Amino acid sequence: MQSINLFIGLSQNQVNAYQTLINKKIACGCNVLISSSSLNINHTLWNEKHLTAFSFNNNASNSANALKNIYSKILIYKDLIKKIEKYKKAKNLNIYFTYIEDILTNYLVLSFNNNSKGYAVEDGTLNYYHHTIKSLNQKKVYLKYLFANLLGIPFKLYKGHSSGIEYKHVLHQYVRLPELSMFPNKSKKLPYQNKYINATNSILIIGQEAYINQYGAKRYYKALQKLLNIISDNHQLSGIHKIYYKPHRNGSRVDYSKLKFRNTRFNPVVLDPNEPLEELFFEKLKSKFIYGFDSTALINLNLELDQKCKDQFIFHALLEYNDSLEKLFHKFNILIFK
Repeated sequence: MQSINLFIGLSQNQVNAYQTLINKKIACGCNVLISSSSLNINHTLWNEKHLTAFSFNNNASNSANALKNIYSKILIYKDLIKKIEKYKKAKNLNIYFTYIEDILTNYLVLSFNNNSKGYAVEDGTLNYYHHTIKSLNQKKVYLKYLFANLLGIPFKLYKGHSSGIEYKHVLHQYVRLPELSMFPNKSKKLPYQNKYINATNSILIIGQEAYINQYGAKRYYKALQKLLNIISDNHQLSGIHKIYYKPHRNGSRVDYSKLKFRNTRFNPVVLDPNEPLEELFFEKLKSKFIYGFDSTALINLNLELDQKCKDQFIFHALLEYNDSLEKLFHKFNILIFK
């Protein structure tokens, strides 16, 4: 009996990882995608697609908008769930996902089909440090729980790691660095392609606006200013005039007039938050100096650089929010500030 592989693709990185699994013949069978039509999808790889015009990004700037975003998502999720109702009792269903804190993923992985097998797939640094439901904004967790259950999507206050890897029916997690991940005994390698590029004399700053929703705008602006001061004080950058700021796809948009450098010649170009960073970096920016917080992208870009060109690039991380990744960042020679 042919396996039915259901993939929950909430971001471009997730869809890209899933398509890699299919291209490498790791995921074989009838491949079904739940995603957004706003993402770049290789339609030839999918036997069945259920796409919404709704973006899964969360750019809520206040509590009222956050509530509205949760409500809107639940209505979209209910519509998507109806479209895959035929798989509710399938005995050969595999579910590929990234984390179980999302309402749709939580339901599909933990409640939708008792016969299903789960496979977590890396989309960020989550798989490399301890993260549970207690790591999240508790007010937002209970709002999700309340709204989802009231509107007909069972949302479970899950146990264990937020990747879902600790559940028995979740058999493996596909990660780029299995030996460094949480639960390496259940980890398999997620393939990735190395790329050779020549560095341009520019700076890339990777924003983490998602932290605004979790810790507040005041703390984020303070951390961002600290990062900008570190850049301004770096004498290696004396000959550089081009600097880019890439906002995170999630989180409130910052007031870009607050991007103040001690060195007044720096005038940052703000990039589209919805454009995949990896594609931007390798195809357009190719910046020699990369700065960020505890961003997944620092590791992803570092990993994908070919060894023959890697020494052209210098990565920097300000661990203002999460220092549990320090050991992992050191392994990749990422310069760390605190």
